[in-house]
Parts: sequence; structure tokens; C-alpha cells
Amino acid sequence: MKRILSLLLALTLALSLSVTALAAQPGQDQSSAQLLYNLNLFRGVGTNPDGSVDFALDRAPTRAEAATMLVRLLGKEEEALSKTWSTSFTDVPAWAQPYVGYAYTKGLTNGTDATHFGSDSQVTTAQYLTFLLRALGYQDGVDFTWSTPWLLTDKLGITEGDYTASTSFLRGDAAVVSANALYAQMKGSDQTLLQYLLDSGAIQNSSVVVWDYDAVSFQGDFASFLFYPVKGSSATFTSFKIDKVTVNGLSCQTLQVTTPEGVSKYLASIGYSAGGFGYIEITYDEAAATAAATKTYTDANGSTYPLLGFTFTYTGTQADGTTVSGTFTDYYYMDGDEE
Repeated sequence: MKRILSLLLALTLALSLSVTALAAQPGQDQSSAQLLYNLNLFRGVGTNPDGSVDFALDRAPTRAEAATMLVRLLGKEEEALSKTWSTSFTDVPAWAQPYVGYAYTKGLTNGTDATHFGSDSQVTTAQYLTFLLRALGYQDGVDFTWSTPWLLTDKLGITEGDYTASTSFLRGDAAVVSANALYAQMKGSDQTLLQYLLDSGAIQNSSVVVWDYDAVSFQGDFASFLFYPVKGSSATFTSFKIDKVTVNGLSCQTLQVTTPEGVSKYLASIGYSAGGFGYIEITYDEAAATAAATKTYTDANGSTYPLLGFTFTYTGTQADGTTVSGTFTDYYYMDGDEE
């Protein structure tokens, strides 16, 4: 059994918000912007009359704004502002020079010609997706073509067939694809951008606790999972409970432990030394779930496998007694190496 989608579950403490790497849905631009804002990776343009942040999601960003959003997404704003960056561009406003200079120096963006960045031009879909892919370590001309970057971002889960050369690109789109990029793997690594940001200390003092999980065991009709806060994330939850789990829509029988103390004690009793905040064992009909599969995965050798989609509905309880809840899905496939 192999995991095909490396997904981190982000739980916002303030808004009980869960965002996963899916194609844009109604309201997802606001949710994505809020998630990034809570992680200190995105900013608004002001304040709405009700006191909420105005993200101006229905406005098209300029190339200078796009470079700024990219630098903030990578947690590099402080570094960008701390230095003077040398470029040959003559059309970059003073406020954007640190961001454009950083992005250009780090190979994340180019100019429209030798002396112009095109600061006031609207950023295109292809340009912003290219910025993101470069930030993940991918090279245009090697890993993808700069004029059609969505072919690769679709594979990485940053987009899902919803962007083309004719798609208009707004700040809301930038928020959605940037949030999705957090769950994408860096080139040549199992590490996601979000994990990289946590490990590097780029995300600090945010209002988000980020959870991850491991598949502990897959044996025929049995699977078990361990949930825990990822490294670098504040562990302010006292319990993590799976309210419901299905495999490709089919119900399962479960046994679970929902507190850190209970998890440690139970895992020790079965000879497993890891700890966590939630543990669940699932018994399901693998044959029926495989037959019900609606998604497939094709590996590099051309072999195609039906995907088993485990959908979890969860409730997490914080130290102060408040709760957050949501639903997420992760996919696995049988590659023939097990059993």
C-alpha cells in the first residue's frame, strides 16, 4: 500500500477552518486567503466595515504584487526587506523593489525584457503558476514549459484542470493556488512546502496548529493511522477524534484512542513506540472499496491502480475546551509489494 497524496491537515484555531488541496470552490478563495493570513503568509489591503480583513480577492494583481505575494508565501519578507537587491529593472516602484529584487535574485522570476519587470502589468495565470513551481524547485524548460505550467501544477495538486491560458487571474486565484501549493511536494523530496516552512522557522506565532498523520499498518481489510501535530506547530489540542471514516464511500468499523496519554499507553501495549494525539484502527471491505473506486493512479511505469480514498471527519478539542472540526480525504493504492 502506498500513499499517493501527501496531505497535511491544517486546523485554524480562530475560525475552525480546514483547507485542503482541491480545485477552487465557491468561497474557497476567502478560506484560502484566511488560512494564509493566519499563517502570516498573506496580507490584505485594508479592513472591511465589519472589522474583517479586506483581501481584495476580486481584483487582478499586478506583477509587482504577485512577486510580493510570492515572497510572503515563502516566509522571506523579512529577509527581502533587510537587504538592497540589485536588478536592471527601471520600472519597479520603491515599495516593491525588495520583493522583486529578492525574487529575481533567487531565480523565482524574470523581467519582461532586460530593463523592465512589467510591474504594473497584470500577472497572468501562467506567470504566477511558474513563480510557484520555481519556488518548489522545479525548472521551466526542464520540468515544465513556462507557457503551460498548469500541466505540472495539475499533477502536483496545486490546480485541478481549472486554469488555462484563457483563465483570468485574480487575487482570489493567487490565494487558492498558493494555499494548495503548501501541500505540494518540493522537487526531489517527500517534504511539502508547508513542512519546509515549518522546519525553517518561516511560520512562527501563527494562529494555526498543523496536523499530520502516518499510516501505521495496512493488512488486507485492516488499516491504522496515527495523528499528531507536525514539527514546529504548537500542540495546544487535548484530543483528536475521528467522528466518521469511509473508504470510497463505504462505511467501516473503527477502534480509536483520542488523547495523548491514551495513545501512548495503547501503542506501547502493541509494541509501537511512537506517540500522538489520536490513533484509529479501521476494518473495512477492501475488495468492495476497490470495486467502488472512482479515481485511479498511473505510475512512472505506466501501471494503473484504483485508489482507496479514506475520508475522515474529525473533531479536535483545544486546551480551553473549544473545538474545531472538518473533513479531509487521502488516497492510497495497492502496488503489489504488500502481502
